Amino acid sequence: MRLLLKTLMAFLCFSFIQGQVNKDSSDIEVRYNFTFMQDTLDRSSVLSEPMVLLTNGKQSIYYSENYKAAVDGFGKKLKDAVKTGNIVDPGMLPRSKVRHNVYKDQNHTYISNYLGQNYYTFASPDQMKWEIDYNTAAVIGGYTCHKATITIGGKKFSAWFTYDIPISDGPYKFRGLPGLILQITEMHGYIDFELISIQKKTVPIAHKKGILISKEQYRSKRKEYMNDPYHGKINNPAYRKMAEENKKKYNNALE
Repeated sequence: MRLLLKTLMAFLCFSFIQGQVNKDSSDIEVRYNFTFMQDTLDRSSVLSEPMVLLTNGKQSIYYSENYKAAVDGFGKKLKDAVKTGNIVDPGMLPRSKVRHNVYKDQNHTYISNYLGQNYYTFASPDQMKWEIDYNTAAVIGGYTCHKATITIGGKKFSAWFTYDIPISDGPYKFRGLPGLILQITEMHGYIDFELISIQKKTVPIAHKKGILISKEQYRSKRKEYMNDPYHGKINNPAYRKMAEENKKKYNNALE
């Protein structure tokens, strides 16, 4: 029952694809493999998930492919259940470990994520100040790419972008280069976005914000959640020990 309620809430909240549609549609769909080391002291703590960027260079939405597939699948099961009167069974729906999404327009970048059952959105204040190395080139996915570096949020990243696709966009919040970013890696390898595929696709770029807060407020709420995921509903030595261990385990944050 708890899984059913969580999935239903996800279906209702996941309206950046299903809900409010903006005027523009994508020109291309870019798929990346996102790898993320949750515990920087444990190389086995890496999660990996396919992510999707729908972009036209002016607007874009970036999200987990598995999460959307799970929500779409649950939506279909919900409609079938309404028609048949049967109980909704999530069954073999895809499982996602990534629940954040990022919407960009020409002036703003909005990052949305869940903390427990709450869905928050904040405008990223980060400025993309890149240093381009015109003397370094590589071929990624058949495209000639050049290297650029950036330090943001205390982390240094190396990106590979291509002039062959003159869209100033990329995975997650990254953009601002004179071409599409095909790969970007944090200097220690803790975070990586690697190209899987690119194809032309015209899909409405839609986005609905969660509870609007600032980045600082989001960090504060994330800290509160890590300290007490059940908001005081459980308070015993075993629970407190688990919370302390989780703070040590999940020590690598995107934001």
